[in-house]
Amino acid sequence: MEQVQQTEAEALRDRLWTFAQWGVIGLVVFMAGLFLGYQLWGQATKLQAQVEDLTDKVQSVVKERDTERSRITLIERDKKELERQIEELKAKMAAAPAAPTQ
Repeated sequence: MEQVQQTEAEALRDRLWTFAQWGVIGLVVFMAGLFLGYQLWGQATKLQAQVEDLTDKVQSVVKERDTERSRITLIERDKKELERQIEELKAKMAAAPAAPTQ
């Protein structure tokens, strides 16, 4: 009877050991997958580089836009000044007596 109990105990121990080994192997494979996944996609180094490039492009476009807006503002100011001068000249021309023709 003792022999049977010992054999059953050894069989149980072997099963537990086998399950423990499979558990450790599964854990190692899982952790390796997590590690590789993080290294390949977690930090997204390529995407970070693209984000930096696109951010630089956006900033340069914003600067260009602001430059163009300031140019438009200056041109509109000059246009208004010229329109004012034209109106003044028209008023002077209308107020001036007509010169006699010879």
